[in-house]
Amino acid sequence: MPPPSRYRPIMQSMTEQLKPEAAYFGPSEGGRSCTFVFDMQDSSMLPTIAEPLFEGLGAKIEIQPVMNSEDLQKGLAALQD
Repeated sequence: MPPPSRYRPIMQSMTEQLKPEAAYFGPSEGGRSCTFVFDMQDSSMLPTIAEPLFEGLGAKIEIQPVMNSEDLQKGLAALQD
């Protein structure tokens, strides 16, 4: 596990890059965990999000797409067309 001194600059950079609506930090499965809620405009953003975390921290990453209620309504309306 990388030393805590390596986390600060990487987390600061990620926060500046993603401009998350929310960011949560805590323990998970015996390690460190962070959850960012942000708007990923395109899947081509994945490498710029993941690589600094893989390379700098040896991180395990999960990306979970979600919708807000407006997006859900738009998606449901498209099903009816």
